[in-house]
Parts: sequence; structure tokens; C-alpha cells
Amino acid sequence: MSLYEQLLSLATAIRVPEQAGDHDADTQRRLAIYQSLFYNNVEGFIRNGFPVLHSLFSKEHWHELVKTFFQQHACRSPYFVEISKEFVEFLSNAYELKSTDPVFLKELAHYEWLELALSVRKTDSAVTFWQGEGIPGYFRSSPVTELVGYPYAVHLIGPDFLPSEPGEMHYYLLYRDSNQSIEFQHLNPLAALTFELLNQQPTTLERLCDQVHNQAGGLPMNMVQQGVWQLVSQWLSCGAVIEA
Repeated sequence: MSLYEQLLSLATAIRVPEQAGDHDADTQRRLAIYQSLFYNNVEGFIRNGFPVLHSLFSKEHWHELVKTFFQQHACRSPYFVEISKEFVEFLSNAYELKSTDPVFLKELAHYEWLELALSVRKTDSAVTFWQGEGIPGYFRSSPVTELVGYPYAVHLIGPDFLPSEPGEMHYYLLYRDSNQSIEFQHLNPLAALTFELLNQQPTTLERLCDQVHNQAGGLPMNMVQQGVWQLVSQWLSCGAVIEA
């Protein structure tokens, strides 16, 4: 057996103990140590990265979910910090919901992962937050922001609020502020449209108002201008938008 085959056999035995084969007592004892060490590390990272999701599962069903990920998903990154991302990708692309799973499992997991991802996201250069008065000539979204939408009010989900079916879309702007804290805003559809437009490239207040007016469908220009000015001012003050 080649070295590669030996390592592959060991990895399989660690991930799926039922496929470890027959070994003497000493080998089984050593394998059990590795099996426990690897699984507990992965489970701990997932539990800490998805605290709300974890709180909604019984102990039995939680470990069933994590073991399914541990055994079936081939992680592409060797870094533990990437485990949460791999877990979300597994849920989104390869996992079929079971009757014991909450219907919003994938959306809630993505939302919780996004908070973690923004907290550790690296940027090409330091983010300079707006400290001036009014609105700068050109502005853009901060590189540590994300706009997402889900058919569930994920910010309310917990043991006392468990939606049973999808509903209207809820839009969220998540951002890392000047204190390096992750914050969010629950946006209405027009505010979400406004941020999506300015997120495409650096822009000016006049250009952004024209874009929103063209897509908002029938709103008077003066109302659009007032609303966009308020939104951009608010986003500049909280750090979601910065000077371009």
C-alpha cells in the first residue's frame, strides 16, 4: 500500500469510524483518539460560529447534522477559520433538509456565517471612515459590507420565533464599523435597491438619485432625493459607506 493510500485509509477511518475496518485493540484505541480529536475540533468551530442555529437543535440532531458534514463534505481549505464557510457551502449545495430541520436552516446559517466572515475579512488597504460634514463628492460602499436578502426575518429567529414557511423578502445590510464591531440594518426594499446601486461602483449623490428614480417606479424626484440623501448620510455616519 502506497503512502497516499495509507493516508487516505487513515482519513476515512477518522471521518467514518464505521469504515475503519478490523484492527487490534491498541490500533482501535489510537484511532479513537484521532476520531474524537478531529470531530470535536470541527464541531466546536461550527457550534461557536453558529450559536443561534445550535440553540434550535436537540443534542442528538445537532451532532447528526455536524457528522453528516464531517463525513460527506470534502473541505478545500486547510484552515480552521474556513470551516464555517465550508459548512455553509455544504448546506447550500449538498444538504437536503430533513423533517427535523428548521425550514430556514440554510438562510440562518448563511446570515450567521456572514457576521463571522465580515469580522475577519481582510482589505487591500485600511478603511478610512468619513469624518466630514455632509456628503462627499464621490462615495462608495465599504469593502467590509454585505447586502443580503432572505425570505425569513433571520434577525428575529430564536427559540421564541420559529417561522414555519418562507414569506416576504427581508433585506439586511451588514457592515464592520470603525470600532471593528459587526452591525446590521434591516432595510426596506427601496433602501436595499439604493445600496445595491451604489455598491456597483463609486458614485455621486446626483447620479445615485437618478438611478433610484429610474428604477423606483413613479416616485417623485424630490422624494427620491430626500430619501437617498438621508440614507447615504446615515451610511456614511455608521461606516457602511465611505468616501471614494
